[in-house]
Amino acid sequence: MVLGTVSALQETIDEFRQSMYELAKKKGISDPRVIKISQQLDGKIIMLQKIIYHSQSLSTAKTLYYDEQD
Repeated sequence: MVLGTVSALQETIDEFRQSMYELAKKKGISDPRVIKISQQLDGKIIMLQKIIYHSQSLSTAKTLYYDEQD
């Protein structure tokens, strides 16, 4: 489940980056549409970072739990 979510999120991030890059080339980086895409991209990246962080925390917690059980 998490892997599918991460994969979909990475694909969305790539699409936002490409759209932003192409629009910025045509309209400039201060164009309101470029800024809006940039903000949306930031939100997606933050979501991805949170998922990765929580996954790593959960993995560490499981490792600690199972080590204590031995």
